[in-house]
Amino acid sequence: MHWKSYLILSLAVISLAGAPSFAQSTNSYTIKNPQGGQPYTVNYTITGATINNMLINTHETSLVISINSTSDGTLTIDLPRTLIDAKNGVSDDQFIVLVDDTYTNFHETKTSTDRTLSIAFTGGTERIEIIGTQALPEFGLMSCIVLATSLLSVIVISTRVRLRL
Repeated sequence: MHWKSYLILSLAVISLAGAPSFAQSTNSYTIKNPQGGQPYTVNYTITGATINNMLINTHETSLVISINSTSDGTLTIDLPRTLIDAKNGVSDDQFIVLVDDTYTNFHETKTSTDRTLSIAFTGGTERIEIIGTQALPEFGLMSCIVLATSLLSVIVISTRVRLRL
């Protein structure tokens, strides 16, 4: 009977040591604004794969995620609305999600600051693309400075021309 106690205790220790390897942990990835602006932190959990890279494509208003999947899995990602969003006027619109260039269904939850997507993928998947209607502020600080300088130049030139007439 004494050896049974040691066996049970050993099994308990082994099971507790193995439990964290199956738990999902939240990871984060920092996406750099290609226009030289602020970095954005994207939180995610993933099973069945690892993330190689995330980048924002401002021309396509999409977030492209490169993954290395070893089995079927799920990516749950928190998208800050300041990074990427899908809007129809002031109302929320649907994102388009492509898994290896194929449309896929997903589950979404929303808050005022972010949108969380859960996307299932199969083993061998290499790319997930989330397409919205806006990605990053369209005009950075430098664009605003150029616009203000141009506007001021037009006002000064038109005022001088009007004085000569």
